[in-house]
Amino acid sequence: MNVTKVLFFVLLGVLTFSSCGNDDDTDDIQPLSEGVNITLRNTLQDPNEDEQTYASLFMLADDAFDESDTLSNSTSEFATALAQPGTPFGDISGLYNIDFTENNISFTMLPSADDPFWQNVFGAFPAGKFDRYYFTFAESHNITGFSSANSSVNLRIDSDKVIVVEIGEGYDMNPGISFTVSLN
Repeated sequence: MNVTKVLFFVLLGVLTFSSCGNDDDTDDIQPLSEGVNITLRNTLQDPNEDEQTYASLFMLADDAFDESDTLSNSTSEFATALAQPGTPFGDISGLYNIDFTENNISFTMLPSADDPFWQNVFGAFPAGKFDRYYFTFAESHNITGFSSANSSVNLRIDSDKVIVVEIGEGYDMNPGISFTVSLN
């Protein structure tokens, strides 16, 4: 057997063994990547009214209350989302602890029933009321869908860098509430 044939069979063997098994990296791709920067903007919409940013309620620019953090699987990204010190209503404590992982987003309600600001917004959402959380990623996310056990929670994919968690009709916004959106 000549050298060319030997090299051909060696190369063929290497290629065959390297393609065996399930080494396809696409199986390991998660919707989100740890280390990506995320910006949060909250909007509200009451029945028969236009959507408005949380900041605009205080007569501020739409981006005044935007929050940014980096996705980490070991710490919460937005531990006191929507907290605002020094507003005309006083210091506002955070509404949610929003925690991302590579394949889900968890929201946990923070205020107690007697919180001086949030107690006025507790209750079930009527038709036409929406609380939206716009998450803008510094790089493309790989989110193609979602699931949630809470029928009042929806995920909208606006672009390859923007998703919106939309809380709507029937949502029981009360102390102790939490939900998770699983990402595909």
